[in-house]
Amino acid sequence: QAQVQHTLDNTTYYTTLQWRGSNVSISRVPDSHRYVLQPNGDHTREFELTTTFSPREGFQSSSLSFDAIIARSQQWWTGYWETGAFVDLMGAGNATADEIQRRVILSQYLLAVNEAGHDPPQESGLVNNGWYGKFHMEMYLWHSAHWTPWGKLPLLERSIGVYNRFLPSSMQRAADQGYSGLRWGKMSDPSGRSAPGEINALLIWQQPHVFYFAETEYQSARHAGRNMEDVLAKWDYVLTESADFMASYAFWNTSTNVYDLGPPMYPVSENTPPNSTRNPTFELAYWHFGLDVAISWKARRGQQAPQAWTHVKDNLAPLPIVYAVNETTGEKVLTYTLYEGIPSMWTDPDTVTDHPALTGIYGLLPPTAAVNQTLVSATAAQVASDWNFTTCWGWDFPMLAMNAARLGDVDAAVQYLVHPNFEFDDVGMPVGTKAPTPYFPGSSALLLAVAMMAGGWDAANNSSQQDFAPGFPAKWNVRAEGFGQML
Repeated sequence: QAQVQHTLDNTTYYTTLQWRGSNVSISRVPDSHRYVLQPNGDHTREFELTTTFSPREGFQSSSLSFDAIIARSQQWWTGYWETGAFVDLMGAGNATADEIQRRVILSQYLLAVNEAGHDPPQESGLVNNGWYGKFHMEMYLWHSAHWTPWGKLPLLERSIGVYNRFLPSSMQRAADQGYSGLRWGKMSDPSGRSAPGEINALLIWQQPHVFYFAETEYQSARHAGRNMEDVLAKWDYVLTESADFMASYAFWNTSTNVYDLGPPMYPVSENTPPNSTRNPTFELAYWHFGLDVAISWKARRGQQAPQAWTHVKDNLAPLPIVYAVNETTGEKVLTYTLYEGIPSMWTDPDTVTDHPALTGIYGLLPPTAAVNQTLVSATAAQVASDWNFTTCWGWDFPMLAMNAARLGDVDAAVQYLVHPNFEFDDVGMPVGTKAPTPYFPGSSALLLAVAMMAGGWDAANNSSQQDFAPGFPAKWNVRAEGFGQML
């Protein structure tokens, strides 16, 4: 056994190496962080090596042998594949179902390897460094929300503590900006600090993610018969402080007598003018959802929600709408728009690019009183007709699939999952467009959409759709088990 050390970014790391075999030596490659372990002489036919990495000197590596470590790995993977949910699409007998099945299987493997660590994953997992290796709190939901409906909550619990770890920095961030509660950062590292940048300072849609995670766990725990008080207590403080910020962030507009979101701000797409972007559709719907959950959470604990939460939620600006022209009928129809006052929503090529987040209000998010299903349907049709999908990112297509499934258009839902601009390579890596490759939010969003389409959602049993796997075509004869019902 030997211990070697190296320094990176002014931090010293220690690697403990343990090997078995005669005439084996280790040497460091000069001016590098590389070490070479090699046998000395032709007679050394076999040797074993185990390594342990630590920032602490003197940390002892495991005494387990190579064979024991292999056995433990095999046991873990067997448990991973044989517990939780699974979906079988092979009964469909068509190329679309076969390709979705391939993506699902490979994504399950790749996400377990790359996305189930102590910190929220960065966009390319452990494969390479994208965006300086930092993770993005607004993308944490797309990376990790699928673990719960797939019955893999312990893997989510490895990193979900980031919200408690980031409480001090997030409360300081809100206080520095004159707000109540706590404001979650955007681009960060394990310290909780915000990386510099205008978008990092002005993005807001990461704020309600805690309510999505909490409500998903609550519903899962309720169906599983877990102790609900434990779940309620686990999330109560984080949700309270998050809702306090959301209520204080909303700005009372004395001219319109409503609460506005922004400016200055960036919406999901990050491509609008921050000083004139006001009341983006997705963020308004997400504010409604988050404050609804916050108020319900207090009621479940037998407590009264702060009056400010209710007043803001009940008086938020309405989701903005515009007229569009239906290409099939030539008629003018009302649709949702990206944000209030955006010029030329459906006729300017620069506006129908990047994330079509306005479809997330009825797909990723469950229905709220603020959302009109007729407008949602018209918006989905307009997006399908006019959007420049070559500019979309990996998670956009599963979001579109969830929207289509909730609207009952299951054929469109499955086609979005194999859209030509939503690519996976031969080993299952999700191909990035403007993002690094692999771009793992595409994989995890795929699994989130499949979980919804296979396991259903709260409103599915009240619709005219099939009760089983309501997001897939009935003729596909889908077999599924173990999925938790989505919100």
